[in-house]
Amino acid sequence: MSRKPSSSLFAALALGASIGLLLPALIVGGLFIGLREAQVAEQSLQRDLDAKLDVLASSLPELLWNLDAVAAREVVSAIVKSPEVVRVSVSDASQGLPFIENHMPERRLGKTLTGERDILRGATRIGHIQIEIDDHLSTTAVMRQRWVYGATVGGQLLASLALVLWLLNSRLFRPLRELGDFANDLAEGRFSAKLAHTRQDEIGLLGGHLEHMRDALQQQFEAQRHLIDRLRGMAETVPGVVYQLRLAVNGEFSFAYVSEAVREYFLLGSAELSRSAAPWFERIHPDDRALVRDSLLASARNLSPWQQEFRTPLVDGGERWLYGNAIAQREADGSVLWHGFLTDISRQRRDALELERYRHHLEELVEARTAELAEATQAAQAASLAKSAFLANMSHEIRTPMNAIIGLTYLAQSDTIEPEQQQRLQKVANAAEHLLSVINNVLDFSKIEAGKLSLERREFTVDQVLDNIANMTTQAAAAKRLRVETDIAPELRGRPLIGDPQRISEVLLNFAGNAVKFTERGFVRLRAQLAPAHHGTGLGLRFEVIDSGIGIAPEAQSRLFRDFEQADSSTTRRYGGTGLGLAICRRLAELMGGQVGVDSTLGSGSCFWFSLDVEAPAQAPTVPTAAPRPHSARERLASLVQRQPCRILLAEDNPVNQEVAVALIGSAGLVVDVAADGQQAVDMVKTGHYALVLMDVQMPVMDGLDATRAIRALPEGAQLPILAMTANAFDEERQRCLDAGMDDHVAKPVVAEQLFATLHDWLSGARKTLKGRPATP
Repeated sequence: MSRKPSSSLFAALALGASIGLLLPALIVGGLFIGLREAQVAEQSLQRDLDAKLDVLASSLPELLWNLDAVAAREVVSAIVKSPEVVRVSVSDASQGLPFIENHMPERRLGKTLTGERDILRGATRIGHIQIEIDDHLSTTAVMRQRWVYGATVGGQLLASLALVLWLLNSRLFRPLRELGDFANDLAEGRFSAKLAHTRQDEIGLLGGHLEHMRDALQQQFEAQRHLIDRLRGMAETVPGVVYQLRLAVNGEFSFAYVSEAVREYFLLGSAELSRSAAPWFERIHPDDRALVRDSLLASARNLSPWQQEFRTPLVDGGERWLYGNAIAQREADGSVLWHGFLTDISRQRRDALELERYRHHLEELVEARTAELAEATQAAQAASLAKSAFLANMSHEIRTPMNAIIGLTYLAQSDTIEPEQQQRLQKVANAAEHLLSVINNVLDFSKIEAGKLSLERREFTVDQVLDNIANMTTQAAAAKRLRVETDIAPELRGRPLIGDPQRISEVLLNFAGNAVKFTERGFVRLRAQLAPAHHGTGLGLRFEVIDSGIGIAPEAQSRLFRDFEQADSSTTRRYGGTGLGLAICRRLAELMGGQVGVDSTLGSGSCFWFSLDVEAPAQAPTVPTAAPRPHSARERLASLVQRQPCRILLAEDNPVNQEVAVALIGSAGLVVDVAADGQQAVDMVKTGHYALVLMDVQMPVMDGLDATRAIRALPEGAQLPILAMTANAFDEERQRCLDAGMDDHVAKPVVAEQLFATLHDWLSGARKTLKGRPATP
């Protein structure tokens, strides 16, 4: 596997950084010094020239008036001592001739600057001064400054750039080259390659993922190699010749694979036939050779199965009848590949007995191929289960931020009174609830596919189930001015039953949610009644969700409970949905030994029903009818807290989840203390008097499971209700929480009404912990 040099990116970065940093700095600095300092030097030279003119103009008037040439020469000599002075000329205005002339042409090395000044005595002009100075010294000074600046700035930039490039190479490019070499080893099948990484940053995580990929690839390659070995062993033991014949685009035939049995039939080796099938055609009987070739070409044109009988001559002068059978398929490069086998049918042509034996042989061969197909099917099913498990794990990562979105939206709706803000927040809440519904549907579907969905057996009443469904749909129904009604058969009211109320509620909540979604006016009725048992034992129940909505066409009703199906393609555009909800309802009903169905007329509403068998206790005590209570779980909880104030403990390490939970619970009147980790929760239980603990599972210092075990060991924690709060939706996680000593499980994202209902049940005493009591036989 060829690779481009891994240093090209580093070289390009180094060159680009050098050009991008060093040259602009040098160019800008050079221009700055070249323009500004040149101007400063020119101005300084002009000031020097003016000063010299001022000196001569103030010193020479009396000397020139008295024609004192000696003293005047001394004054001029003092000026000429400056190395930049090239010529000084003093002329007498009365005579028009030079009075003093001092010229040094050897100093003229650059540009000259000339200055003139009149010599005045009083107001009378008596002479004229002219001075020429050379700018060579100032220009040399400017150039010297340029070189000093370039060396200083360039050296600093090169040192900084070298440090940055060294850091990039050591922390990024070298690890990337190591990862690239490791990936190249994997691509070339060297699974023994090791990757030495101890870093915990993104490069280290990437290395860990590559090692995980190496292990997975190695397992897959080992499994494939074992499968190929088994298939090859089977092919070598099958009577006849198993082969793969290829027709290239250029019309040449060759064997991609042929079992060693070909030597017995054609006296040819598999290695010889892998280069060209021409020797194989030559061993076919001359009268059948063209027939075999033409039939193969016809099969290639139509991609139809190839079936042909033909003869091959034997060494003793006889002939052998062979039957060729193969399936043709088109490859990506345009070639055609046949998968098939050749069998000897000479005996079948001689008598019917051999024909029967040959048929039996074919049946065995088909069974063998069917077994291979079954094995491949099992592998595909295993891949599907792995996919479902992956989706279930990913949902945990999605549900955690959803907890903050749903909770904060709920709190914002409670705090704002502006209609426009309420509408916007409701849209956010609807979108979040829709996303959560999609996640839950995909998770439930994947859990069912992976066989990880288990059913509970606990006591419940139909009143509780329908009351909870009515409470959870009241808000959405009220927004559309729909009535939510319940109709429970008298013989079921207050009667304790044993089953899985959570899964029953999931089915009914899906039915009720669809009823509210597809009903614009009228009502949604929840009905429960007795029905014949499906299996002859237990008690049969039939739940119905009836609405006055749009109804469903007869031809669409048969598709409703299929996976990923909806009544109409326009449903998704208008109402949304994945097509998974009713399919999950069907699968849940089947897991519970029940059935689901729908009775509907287009334009006249629908009735979705769900029947199942539950267990009824031998002696069902009469449960008094509960007094009417508010539909809102938050109102029920607030009323309870007013009657009996209490304090609860929240163990949560995430600040956003702390804020959401404290605000939600506090809105019902409860006092909430917060522990940032499990150890703090244990210490606070020792010193505080709490009615309940909400315990996160994944926390620093001490996780929720260990904290629960420590609390249960305390005298004050033996009978303290402890509820788990986690975004892990697996039943195994729920069971781990219960095994650690927790009493209940609140899933994230937290639905406010469900949280309030759960807290009400535990704080009111409707549910009591048994974790601190000895187990009863």
